[in-house]
Amino acid sequence: MKNSLYGCAAAAILFALATTTGCQPTSNVEATFNANAITAGKVFEDFAAETESFFSHFSADALWSGNAVGSPDTLSLYTVAASYGDAWAKYDYRLVEEPYFLPGVNPDTKKTDGSVRGYFRWEISKAATDSTEALSVEVKLYESFDFNPEGKIRWTQVYGDLGAAYRLLEE
Repeated sequence: MKNSLYGCAAAAILFALATTTGCQPTSNVEATFNANAITAGKVFEDFAAETESFFSHFSADALWSGNAVGSPDTLSLYTVAASYGDAWAKYDYRLVEEPYFLPGVNPDTKKTDGSVRGYFRWEISKAATDSTEALSVEVKLYESFDFNPEGKIRWTQVYGDLGAAYRLLEE
């Protein structure tokens, strides 16, 4: 009888734990990811529109991973703003497909953390001049965004062969 009482008590405790914690969301990670994915979508819209509001989605201390051959390990918002301004003056950008964002994971815990990742296909175009034809190339990119608690991007990295894309446009 004593064992069956312990068994019933253990079952009751497990049932209570399952009904009080198992049905509740474990955290706001999904909501954070959804909000951050909306921000990442706005980043892409503002980048394609070549508008200064693009930079409003980043924290003042935001860093980009320097992934191009010969680039520094990290690039500041100030550095990126200057190079993007130059690129916008020379090229036009368009997402070829609707962005599909994926949840990112914390590199230490391997658990979702609200960050945003994805694979994207961009078209980069260069307008015709008196002596050249209009040119465009498509480039596949992988990009990730990590956010601060205020929902601003604090770290981003872009992987893809952008160097080859720009070389093709300049030939």
